[in-house]
Amino acid sequence: MNRRLPRVVALLALVIVIAAGCRVQIETQIDVGLDGKGTITQGIGFDDAALKRVGDPAQALSADDLVAAGWEVDAASKEGDLTWIRVHHSFATPEEGTALLAQLSGPDGPYRDMLIKRSDGVFSTSVKVTGQIDTTAGLVMFGDAQLAAALGGDASGGLLAKIEAEEKAPPASMVDLTLVVNAGSSAKSYNASFTDTDTQMVKVGSSKGKFFQILETLFVLALVGMTAAVFGLRYRKRRLRTRRRMHSRGRRW
Repeated sequence: MNRRLPRVVALLALVIVIAAGCRVQIETQIDVGLDGKGTITQGIGFDDAALKRVGDPAQALSADDLVAAGWEVDAASKEGDLTWIRVHHSFATPEEGTALLAQLSGPDGPYRDMLIKRSDGVFSTSVKVTGQIDTTAGLVMFGDAQLAAALGGDASGGLLAKIEAEEKAPPASMVDLTLVVNAGSSAKSYNASFTDTDTQMVKVGSSKGKFFQILETLFVLALVGMTAAVFGLRYRKRRLRTRRRMHSRGRRW
């Protein structure tokens, strides 16, 4: 299975839609809790004209191949002016989540050096998502042999130039990208365009102190210690009482 499959099939649908002069919205959402577990969701929103051009979004995105790669495909849903098709993949560790992000974007995609990291210290637990969004290469970043073969041409050259000539607008301006990151109790959204000339740094983090957890542990330990001390004193008192009785009986005899 091609590790870049989710990225390739998504852009295959995108370029087909752009060829018809339609607009498309790409949305990636990262949800990770303080325990390091979470979900990555990749969505593509089609306007009515785009949807008419594409037909069945799930079929256009090679849903069967995505399922075989471990992604779950949600049913298409109409939200406002867009019809969304989304795929998601859960992860049990930050390392798994980082690997999924790498699979989703590929080495030349818009998400660079994306890292999900969790730290579980003595006094606090934290989780953070870092990296950058780089769309400065435009839609050319998605060009490769597989996409070119699917389109029957040069995926990073001639086709985009033809679209621009017909639509009197750069194809990159027809595609919007949104990254939503929910890390612990912190949330942040990043918006980008494939006409951007600058990269965006991604940094979202959240932490939770363990003060009350530590206090609770100390209280339990103190309670256990006090209970042990009470039992110890009772046991000692009982032994002293027994010795006194035995001593008293010995004196009588």
